[in-house]
Amino acid sequence: MKSWIHKNIQFPPSSGISTHYQSRNINEGSLRRTTSDNRTKRNSKPLVEPSSTSAFSKLRIRSTYAHIFSNAISRFLLPVYISTRIDTSDRFTVCGRVRPFSEKETLQNDLYDCVTTTDNTVTVHIGNLHLNKLEMKHMTFHLDKIFGKDASNEDVYNVVRKVIVQSLPQENIPPVDSTVFLYGKTGTGKSRTVSGITQQFAQDVFHIIQKSRYQIRIGISAVEIVAGTKGFIVSKDNICDLFNNGSLVYFREDANGTVHLRGAKEYLCENSAQMNTYIQKAKAIRRTQATTRNSESSRSHLIYFIFIRNAADHFEDGQILSKITFVDLAGNEGQQDSLFYKGGSDQIKDSTSINRSLASLQDCIRSSADGTKVIPFRGTVLTRLLKNCFFSKESKTIFIGTISALPMDAEQSILTLKYVGLIKWTIQDFIIEQIDKLNAIL
Repeated sequence: MKSWIHKNIQFPPSSGISTHYQSRNINEGSLRRTTSDNRTKRNSKPLVEPSSTSAFSKLRIRSTYAHIFSNAISRFLLPVYISTRIDTSDRFTVCGRVRPFSEKETLQNDLYDCVTTTDNTVTVHIGNLHLNKLEMKHMTFHLDKIFGKDASNEDVYNVVRKVIVQSLPQENIPPVDSTVFLYGKTGTGKSRTVSGITQQFAQDVFHIIQKSRYQIRIGISAVEIVAGTKGFIVSKDNICDLFNNGSLVYFREDANGTVHLRGAKEYLCENSAQMNTYIQKAKAIRRTQATTRNSESSRSHLIYFIFIRNAADHFEDGQILSKITFVDLAGNEGQQDSLFYKGGSDQIKDSTSINRSLASLQDCIRSSADGTKVIPFRGTVLTRLLKNCFFSKESKTIFIGTISALPMDAEQSILTLKYVGLIKWTIQDFIIEQIDKLNAIL
């Protein structure tokens, strides 16, 4: 069982905020910040439409009352959390990263930071209107590691390194496969994070293998998974080789059930500069598309395979000692992000295919983490290609969820953190929820 202690959240009288309901009802007209006479007019037109649950109404509410919500967040006290959960395995590491505001976003007066972080907690503050009263919901997530807005790519790599270094041969320690996943809403910095991690890795890996007693060669392949011509049929998703002008490749299973790519080019990397060149080459031709939120949104799953091979053999047939996989998942979109897409368009098909594969991926990883005998990896091309990650009990996996601190993205940030947290824990093991009623003068 888990236990935690909530500290009372109190607001001074001068703040105009209370944690208790007032006995009287506030009519819709009171939502206007006008004189007291106008607030008492029953027939006055409400500022906020009754359908306040829609994405646009929430955005308008958070913009109109930004000063009230920001004031409530500044007085938030993190509940003291006493964790009794026992992580019996280090096979899965779950992290979160918060994207800082861009220079353009910092100039907007109606924006405020709706995310607060500590070393292993992140709290998303959701301001909303409920039954004609303003309220603030605080949802705190306890993960293995949180990278706040000031964290650098080097800070992220230092945590990732502890996982992927186990894939490199060391003295008397057999190497194991490792996988790094980046997941999040489009525009939250996944690709930026992956670029930073892989660049650091390229500089670091050759220094590490120099200390190994093995003779090692390193190969790299890069593919992307895109929705095929029939995007609503999972089996039609295509695997494209980014080192061969996007030509189609296929995967096959051998007698032992190991998945192999057929037709994908693999390049030998002799130094850090060469590996980084190949990484940048794949990134440059990856499929992107402008969306309502991001001018260069990733619309495919990008996968780098780093093969650690025994140099004593011929490169093409050299024994694979281990494999490091970097997976930059396509950016998922909320309902409000796809409202302007035309029905039946390629964008709708892409979003459908992406969301289906992301849901299947979570099911597979959760089943693997729970030790379930049946893992539904055949649901999508993505999960079939990464089959080894789910079935190898010795493999290591690190999952990083990226979120935005913008108020308009609060709901999507919560979904992202739930997605990554449920990989390893049940909801009661990593989420604490608090609700404050804000009876501010409107």
